[in-house]
Amino acid sequence: MRTATAAKLKTSYPPRESLEQMLAQGWRIEPPVYARPGWQSPVTSSEAKTYHFVLCRENQVNLVSVGESPEIRQFLVDSDLPVDYL
Repeated sequence: MRTATAAKLKTSYPPRESLEQMLAQGWRIEPPVYARPGWQSPVTSSEAKTYHFVLCRENQVNLVSVGESPEIRQFLVDSDLPVDYL
């Protein structure tokens, strides 16, 4: 049985596109961005990361987690967003 919450969390596009779409819809990133080793990865924090973006819009808060990629690293630099490494 699928709950309404599960249906709401499921998206039909990859996380990076999800982040871009939410920003286009007026969501804003609440700094800092949190980075930690990938959920399924036993690597150290200097290797593959997952970035967690806290997004706000009006009285709503959302979390989007995006795997490390050259595009995400460049987005962080271009946006001058602080990153907190957990």
